[in-house]
Amino acid sequence: MSIGQLKINAIRLVGGVSVLDYLNTCDGRRPGTSLKAVVDKLSSLEDVVHWFMHAGLIRADEHAQLMRLVQDASWHALTALEQLVAFRESLYQLFLPVALGGAADQRPLGELNRVLALTADQRLLVSTPLGVIWRWRSCHTLEDMTSGFLGRMAVEAAALLTSPDLTRLKACATPDCDWLFIDTSKNGRRRWCQMNVCGAKEKARRAVGQV
Repeated sequence: MSIGQLKINAIRLVGGVSVLDYLNTCDGRRPGTSLKAVVDKLSSLEDVVHWFMHAGLIRADEHAQLMRLVQDASWHALTALEQLVAFRESLYQLFLPVALGGAADQRPLGELNRVLALTADQRLLVSTPLGVIWRWRSCHTLEDMTSGFLGRMAVEAAALLTSPDLTRLKACATPDCDWLFIDTSKNGRRRWCQMNVCGAKEKARRAVGQV
C-alpha cells in the first residue's frame, strides 16, 4: 500500500453517508472559521481514487484499473481533479445551510440537477439472483471515471436531500471544523463530528476559559 493510500485511509468516515464523508475531505472553507488556510486532503486525482476505495465505493480490482488510467492521463488528470473538487464544493454549499437550520440554495441545487442529468448514462439496471439492481458502468477512460465519480456523489446527494434523514443533518459544533454528519444518536443531541477530536478540543477550550 502506497504512502498516499495510507494517508487517505487515515481519514475518518463519520458522516453517516458517503456523500458527507466526501465533503468532509476539506477544512477551512466554513464561514466564520479562524483557520488561516484551506486544508484539502484530496490534493491529487490519485487521492480521489484512493478515497473512493477507502469509502467502499469501488472494489480493489476497480481501484487498480483506475490508478492505471490516472497514471496514464498526464495533464488531463488535473482537469478531472478540478471537476471533482468543484462539485464537492458545490455540494458543500448546498448542504451546509441545511445543516445549520436553513434551506437549500437554488444555485448548488441547480448544479446537482445538471450533474445528475449529465451522468445518468453511467448507471444501468441489471438482473441478479437477488433481483434487479442499479450498477455503475465499468470505467475504460478517464472521462468515464470522472463522470462515474460525479454521478455516484450526485445520486447520494439527491437521495439524502429527499430522505427523512435530512432532518438529522448537522454541522460540527466546533466553528473551525467543516465536517457534516447525520445525527443517529437516540436523543438527537450529538454536537460534534468526533467526540474524541472536536468534542475534546471544545471541552479543553472551555476549561482554559474558566481558569
